[in-house]
Amino acid sequence: MNTNQPPHGPETTHPSPPVTNPATRRAAILVVSVIAAVAAYVSFRHQFGLARKAGDPVELAWTLPVLIDGMIAMASLVMLDSSKRGQSAPWLARITLAAGALATLAANVAHGWSGGPESRLISAVAPLVLVVAYELLMGMLRRGAAVAEPAAAVREDDQPAEPELDMPVLTPTVPRTAVEAARTAYEASVADGHPISERGLSDRFKLTRPQARQLIGEVVVGAVQADYSVTGDRPEPGQLVSRYGISRQRAAAILAPLANAGPAEPTDEELVAGLTPAEVLAGPGLTKLRERHPAAVNGTGA
Repeated sequence: MNTNQPPHGPETTHPSPPVTNPATRRAAILVVSVIAAVAAYVSFRHQFGLARKAGDPVELAWTLPVLIDGMIAMASLVMLDSSKRGQSAPWLARITLAAGALATLAANVAHGWSGGPESRLISAVAPLVLVVAYELLMGMLRRGAAVAEPAAAVREDDQPAEPELDMPVLTPTVPRTAVEAARTAYEASVADGHPISERGLSDRFKLTRPQARQLIGEVVVGAVQADYSVTGDRPEPGQLVSRYGISRQRAAAILAPLANAGPAEPTDEELVAGLTPAEVLAGPGLTKLRERHPAAVNGTGA
């Protein structure tokens, strides 16, 4: 008998977090931020000059670049917040980002329009660089948040445990595939009351849209069937929409197989539970037992 085996069960290993270089990341963020700031300053001057040419006083002319370039900033920040929550970006934020990019480009080109083709081209450089640099910066922040979450989870799991010597050690199950991780994250988000959308699962776990759609369907169908088998009550489509974050059309399709299903048949034990033999013979359960076991109940069996 091997007496050297540790009493705490088999040793488990955890996936290593992605390897990152903090210095390189900080340098990249610094460079992109400086380029974005320079482009924002040039764009501000162009739009300020355009407003002054249009006759706006100084106290109002400065608001034009703030409003136009501010559209880009606020739309990107909303999309960053949605990404950190594991949700898809709101459609209004995407429209605002596109509108802000077109508006700042048009305002800058209009400022240099009177100077000919060369002036127009030069004026168009600043807004293009501003949009690209700002989106690059937001992308780095989004990816940084996605890397920080699993890395923090691994650090927590690496803390030494102090189990009792006479009790088995229960180790958490680590998802081995992206689909398993996505399923775990979706079920947790449903329990938290903020279900991850199909697009959010696809972006966060690198799944195809059909894979994310199938995964959500499997979780919802399994939960609905489990609840129905226990309670016999069919939920309304609106309840599935609010709880699981799916469309009303898909909720109706999931509930369709339950439309013609009746309540579950009680078992033999449930029919006679808590009853004396006399009560069983006098109650309605006897009819059901005769239908199921005619030979045994009527005394004609072997």
